[in-house]
Amino acid sequence: MWIQRDFSSYLAKLRLDGQLPVKVLKGPRQVGKTSLLEHLRTHELVVFDDIFVRNLARENPALFFEQFSSKVILDEATLAPEIFPEIKKRVDAERRELRAGKRGPILDIWITGSNQTLLQKTVRESLSGRANYFNLNTLSVHELRALAPFDLKMSLMKGGWPELYASPALDPVQYLNDFIATFIEKDIVFAAGIERRPAFAKMLGICAGRIGQLINYSDIAQNVGVDVTTVQSWISLLEQNGIVRLIQPYFDNLNQRLIKTPKLYFEDTALAVRLQGWTQSGPMMLSPYFGGLIENLVFTELSRFFSNRAWPLSLFLVRSKEKVEVDFLVQLPNQQYLAIEVKSTPIDLMNNQMTLLDSLRLNIVEKWIVSPLGVPGFQKARSISFDQIGENLERCLA
Repeated sequence: MWIQRDFSSYLAKLRLDGQLPVKVLKGPRQVGKTSLLEHLRTHELVVFDDIFVRNLARENPALFFEQFSSKVILDEATLAPEIFPEIKKRVDAERRELRAGKRGPILDIWITGSNQTLLQKTVRESLSGRANYFNLNTLSVHELRALAPFDLKMSLMKGGWPELYASPALDPVQYLNDFIATFIEKDIVFAAGIERRPAFAKMLGICAGRIGQLINYSDIAQNVGVDVTTVQSWISLLEQNGIVRLIQPYFDNLNQRLIKTPKLYFEDTALAVRLQGWTQSGPMMLSPYFGGLIENLVFTELSRFFSNRAWPLSLFLVRSKEKVEVDFLVQLPNQQYLAIEVKSTPIDLMNNQMTLLDSLRLNIVEKWIVSPLGVPGFQKARSISFDQIGENLERCLA
């Protein structure tokens, strides 16, 4: 089953004019990078999981490329790092021909990569200034509405993993256990050379239990039994590989009341649910963790809206030293702002929150309350449901 993605409409419109000859589609395993590019039916697919293909590419990169057209998808290309100098050689040769007025086949190469640690080591060393980078992660609620009406429990337990919707019989608990064991605890850890694997796994679980909270590196380090620098490097590694995201606080020198500590979120909420240990939605939704999980779900929806359009995500938290807080401040491409508060129960913005937002002196065009209960209009904010976030962002940009 093919699940249409918002990002596919962007890729379908992508022109070579202004684009570099090599394009890198990044994202964790199993988010649909290869399926998306193959669905466009514009490029020949080369899969490096095939050992014979991989061996040829590693032993004779020049001969390997002679087999294909100028439009090719190199799936998980970091498995054959020897091809990258050859790509560089071909890109530079084509540039020289174009400068000389010779216009032959135009190179159009897509490279997919799940392990960002390896990808940066190989692609960026050989293809600096020769490649554009794009990010893809799991499906958004907005995208999943094409399959079925929004279901909060399903969104929390399954997240946006395409295979869990294409194959409904799959057990999300086992599926995510396998993902954690293979991609996070094996691929990422191995590529980064991490030796203290139990400590890394423990840190990952602690982070899942603290989504939506101000990050405290010292406390995590003390609980895990490593130093603060190690925790910082591990979280940076997870962020680099599309597992977590640090949201920085909005701050300016004119407002000394604002804190400068970031918050941590997971790029897919179901992954955090699994790392917290939940196997049933009922107890989870009655637990103290529920508020952080629905806040994470709003974060992922905002993240997908921007990444699926290849726009940078300008997202901040707002919190004063007096602990007055608004969950998200979104800077739109038109330089306007949205303020978003996520509530497990419907409560309008308080006067102190409004005062905090006014103190920022920004062009905040709308204030939203996102709640799972679906509430009537508020006096101080617009009520938005989880499955309406995407369409309301589009409305604000219209």
